Amino acid sequence: MDKPGDKSSEGALFIGAGVELKGDVEVPGAASVDGKFEGTLKAKTLIVGQTGHVSGQISVETAEIRGMVEDHLTVRNRLVLRSSGSIAGTIAYSKIMVEEGGSISGSIEMMARGAAQPAEPEAKIVQLHQGAE
Repeated sequence: MDKPGDKSSEGALFIGAGVELKGDVEVPGAASVDGKFEGTLKAKTLIVGQTGHVSGQISVETAEIRGMVEDHLTVRNRLVLRSSGSIAGTIAYSKIMVEEGGSISGSIEMMARGAAQPAEPEAKIVQLHQGAE
């Protein structure tokens, strides 16, 4: 347990397996989801476990996905999609790593890195879907 005045840890959210949460949530630290979340989520870090399912408007600095994420995911820094993970919908990221077996479907936009860009930032948009090869 943290001591009063200890600023070494930020607030965190843990949604355990079997737990369902709906709403608008802002987390200063990490949000870890092994259950189900639906709504708007803003956090520094998102960790979705293999049994986790997140849907809605998600905006984070970094994300590691082992379960399912749907709808709108914005990752301002690094997105890691593990082999058991699946993302469907609109994804915006700065850096991405996808392990073999990870699944992405929908539209993906690579956000411009570095300082704020004038008028129109460069973006690469790729339409992806999973199909038989």
